[in-house]
Amino acid sequence: MRKFCFFHFCMVLFVFQCSSQEDKGLIPGTRITGDPLGDVLVFLALSNPPCQFLTSENAGVTFVLREGQTSICSAQLVNGSLQVEKSGKYQVQSFAGKQTLSSSRCNSLSFDFHVKLREGSTDLFSSQNPTPSEISLEMGKQYQILASGLVNPDLYQCQGRPVSSSVTAYRLQFQKL
Repeated sequence: MRKFCFFHFCMVLFVFQCSSQEDKGLIPGTRITGDPLGDVLVFLALSNPPCQFLTSENAGVTFVLREGQTSICSAQLVNGSLQVEKSGKYQVQSFAGKQTLSSSRCNSLSFDFHVKLREGSTDLFSSQNPTPSEISLEMGKQYQILASGLVNPDLYQCQGRPVSSSVTAYRLQFQKL
């Protein structure tokens, strides 16, 4: 009987405590979906621009950086190019991708998948140094996006069996200043 009374007492306290609390979401003052965790996920998706993916199908297309943020991503070992709509300073930041080779009988191997931005023979930026940097880009010039670091999984085996490969994309993010 004591347990029953104690349980009901706790439930009454819980109901009154919950009803008297003010609404404090994870992002104060922001209600998008009504669910605090959902609001955070929506906010993160909106604050991190979607990627324009560089693939073997669009490698010949030149990406154009416009006002605001632009992100270019790829999970393939393919090179591309970009131009800017307006000359000026851009903040650029990159996040290296990762390739993981795995098999059920062996330890996984991981490799970094890097990207660099080059003008002619000069490297302007590389994901090997992921610190955000300011670079000057000029309208009318062509800049190369060069990827490196992916390995051919066919060259690896685990106890005589092939391995599987999974790749997370690199991200090259630009912001016009």
